[in-house]
Amino acid sequence: MSGANAPVASVWWRSDLARSLATSPVALISALLACGLTIAALGADVLAPVNVFDPRQANIADARLPPGATGLFGDSYPLGTDPQGRDMLSAMLYGLRTSLLVGLSAVFVAAAIGVALGLICGYFGGLLDAVVMRVADVFLSFPPILIALLIDGVARTVLDRADHARIALPVVVIAIAASYWVQYARTVRTLTMIERKKDYVLAARVTGVGAGRILFTHILPNTLSPVLVIATVNLALAILTEATLSFLGVGIPPTQPSLGSLIRIGNEFLFSGDWWIAIFPGALLFVYALTVNLFGDWLRQALNPRLDR
Repeated sequence: MSGANAPVASVWWRSDLARSLATSPVALISALLACGLTIAALGADVLAPVNVFDPRQANIADARLPPGATGLFGDSYPLGTDPQGRDMLSAMLYGLRTSLLVGLSAVFVAAAIGVALGLICGYFGGLLDAVVMRVADVFLSFPPILIALLIDGVARTVLDRADHARIALPVVVIAIAASYWVQYARTVRTLTMIERKKDYVLAARVTGVGAGRILFTHILPNTLSPVLVIATVNLALAILTEATLSFLGVGIPPTQPSLGSLIRIGNEFLFSGDWWIAIFPGALLFVYALTVNLFGDWLRQALNPRLDR
């Protein structure tokens, strides 16, 4: 079959969203950079010159070497080394992977909690809706970093140091997720209150479809676009929050490097002339957060054409 009678293949690169991305240089470059850095971080085991978790590959004699230096045994360090003699390029790749793991996990947990509460509150209303929204108002009245510090502080008080070190990553994920679930809940609640009054939901009720099926097969798909936008922006915010916690010494332990812990370690040597230990991880954090934010801003406008550009 050919010509006018041929079916049009519904492939993603022919969609309006893909064409909009291709015609937006800033969004396209941001997406490519973010994807490239994400792939490099996830493939740190393959791409990193050394494994920073293997103490045998760290040479203390090569500690604090400047970018482009050659080590005692002929090893090349394009971005220099840290105070432990670890290759900075490898440490940054592994650090970005840890930060990404925390950020993605926190966004997933926050979205799951917020979307579920938003659907239930928006559909059923009543006392549960009032209680959840008042709790959300309380969370909104505090900066996310304070909520994260509070949860981490409670965990450190309840658990001893060894137990906390073992579950430090889940604690940070929960602490960050507790700061961002409100945005999902309020957005999905508003959209659910609009959708539940539409004819297709009323028709589903009349035909005897259960509330759970209506929520997750009818209403939920119509709320995913704004949720995707919020998740994209929150990914950058979650990574920055994790970096802030690690910089303050209450996030990921130093044995599991993240961008925040690398910056904290480098900050101690910044004024002694070893600028690369803090500047390079900080620049990587800045570039990744900026690219994700720029892509999220484009996605917000692309999924809602009514917004003024």
